[in-house]
Amino acid sequence: MLLLKGRPVKLGGRAFELLQLLVQRCGELVSKTELMAAAWPGTFLHDSNLKVNMWSLRRSLGDTQIEPLYIATVARRGYKFIAQVQISIGEVEDDLALAEPLPPPSPPLLRGIVGREAEIDEITGLLTGNRHVTLAGAGGIGKTTVALAVAQAFAPQCRDGVCFVDLATISDPTLFGAALVTALGIRGNPDNSLAAAIDYLRPRQILVILDNCEHVLPAATIFAGRFMADPSPCRLLATSREPLGTATEHVVRLGSLASPKPGHALTADQAVRFPAVQLFVSRAAEWADYQFVDDDCEAVAAICHSLDGLPLAIELAAAQIGRFNPRQLVELLDQNLGFRAPAADGAPPRHETLMATIDWSFRLLSQREARLFGLLSVFSEAFEVEDAVFVAEAAGLTPVDVVTGLGSLVAKSLLSAQAHGANLRYRLLDSTCRYAGERRRADPACDQALRRHAQRVLTLFEQSEEEWKWREPADWTQRYLGRIADLRAALSWAFGEHGDPVLGIRLTVAAITLWSETSILSEAQARLAAALALAKTVPCDDLSKTKLACALGWSLFYARKMSNENEIAWLDAIHFARRAGNIEYQQRALVGFGFYLLQIGEVPRATTYLEEATELADRDRDRDLTATSEADRALAWARAFAGELSKSRPVLDRLAATYSLAESRSRKDANEVYRFITVRFNLPFVAWMQGQAEYAARLASDAVDAADRSGHWVSQSNAFGLAALPARARNRQSGRARELHRAIASQP
Repeated sequence: MLLLKGRPVKLGGRAFELLQLLVQRCGELVSKTELMAAAWPGTFLHDSNLKVNMWSLRRSLGDTQIEPLYIATVARRGYKFIAQVQISIGEVEDDLALAEPLPPPSPPLLRGIVGREAEIDEITGLLTGNRHVTLAGAGGIGKTTVALAVAQAFAPQCRDGVCFVDLATISDPTLFGAALVTALGIRGNPDNSLAAAIDYLRPRQILVILDNCEHVLPAATIFAGRFMADPSPCRLLATSREPLGTATEHVVRLGSLASPKPGHALTADQAVRFPAVQLFVSRAAEWADYQFVDDDCEAVAAICHSLDGLPLAIELAAAQIGRFNPRQLVELLDQNLGFRAPAADGAPPRHETLMATIDWSFRLLSQREARLFGLLSVFSEAFEVEDAVFVAEAAGLTPVDVVTGLGSLVAKSLLSAQAHGANLRYRLLDSTCRYAGERRRADPACDQALRRHAQRVLTLFEQSEEEWKWREPADWTQRYLGRIADLRAALSWAFGEHGDPVLGIRLTVAAITLWSETSILSEAQARLAAALALAKTVPCDDLSKTKLACALGWSLFYARKMSNENEIAWLDAIHFARRAGNIEYQQRALVGFGFYLLQIGEVPRATTYLEEATELADRDRDRDLTATSEADRALAWARAFAGELSKSRPVLDRLAATYSLAESRSRKDANEVYRFITVRFNLPFVAWMQGQAEYAARLASDAVDAADRSGHWVSQSNAFGLAALPARARNRQSGRARELHRAIASQP
């Protein structure tokens, strides 16, 4: 375990190998060749990959200063670990051995912020007295970086934490509500996402960050207005190229980094005190082993001045130092930015400066790098090497082209990289992503990029269905919920004018597990209903239609929409399952319809369908009995509704004894826990009806405890709604019932 200031640090596998070798040889020069051999044994790769992983390692350690604390670069030769190393042998303390790494913010806070201390302090102070602050400024000015730094500083005043809503992951303003409730962790079926978010925030103390509002400005403005009209201790920090325009908005305009004025003779020590110069020098040293000297002061100052002090533009220019010296960069920038006419105030528009700088950086790329850069714009969120390889194949790029190109784009500051488990994940920043998208659309070789992206997302979510069976639930959810932005983008393309509806239907089916596991019911409903309606008009197999109809039926059921729409969904599911000849899904559809009929009071009709579901088990005794046990439970519940307690109780007792309360470390264990809980939704009612009030309260308490540990929203909701609340209402005086009352009262 690696600890930084007492907190665990996550490292990618390559970064760990690099750090281990450097620490083992503390104080010695470790050559690039030795480091490459340690991290990629037996593999030839461009040394840009070493730089990317070393960059990731340094950022994980917080080692981004001009004067490093841990890892020093030896120009053109290698690296050296320079911090003091002490070696001790002994047992690790239990509390450290069991410590879980804290999840990083999303995206992670960028370390090594230059020249923004005053703004960070000002905005942090403003949030204390203002519920809504908007950080406005040009693209590339560093709004997201400053907002995340403010969040870190303001976090101690937020009892319930910080919520980061990355609006750059959506292109459609109608998805604003879905992005907001997903980021907040709201599950279920809110008819109005904005109202659900306001209700959720009202009793809490959260800092909500709306990042990159400009392209969904009307939706962000509507939310901000409702947010401010509602009494709440929460705070809202927005970043946008223009203010949101609400009456109570406090706007802070983020300016450029200060740089020396042209014509001033400065030494390197004097020049580096200016934030723009400091940023340039630190990034150039990071990627090209650059040493800042007095002779370069005038040129570096001219570079920073010509780029209007824009941090992203400065980073793009600094990334070229390995190829050009500072004086050559001044000449190149004059040639490429010289077309700008001064604005009325004598200053060129900063957005024009940034776009021109990105365009200049793009034109310095090789043909393969340029094509890869454009292709990467299809990703809405962070992506891995395998994702890029799959998409790039359509444009004739090889895996070697992709791996080498990713390293080069990171080194040129056109792409960011961060450790994610054993791998690196990459991401285009908002401004560069928009530019890359324009280049992709202009390149005929990239015509199939969106299709390949949708196919890649389909592969990932079909893989998720298989991994759901064995991967630890929390790990599975974290892995695939992080892909929801790309899922939304792929579905929008597939069902769009130039998309592929059949591929969209397959995508919807593959995403059912994610929507179900995370209880994102409102979004699932709309997607499922549209896909099912389309599946009836295009070539589509009956089993896929069955899965869509079953998922739609359950999402409507949990939303308490007991309408004709729900009945049609279940009858569709039964019809398609019978045509497909799939016994498991016939049982699932019959059970779902049975629960729906019980909910609307049609007990005899429900019993008929549930008896058919249990009889299907006799046709196939060798398969998994999950659906059969659900059918048995549902039929026992129907008989309890009909007053046939003597027939219901033995079945529920048998099922309660069958499933144990496992540790839920695997999907198999999690399913055991789920069935343990679900039986205890029903058994307390039957036990109470038979006069066993204390036993009923104990069963309900067990269900609540198990559901709380599972973290599954639907299970928690059912445990309280179907077990705890009724048990409390029926038997207010028992000790168990009083415990249930305290558990219910503690829920937010």
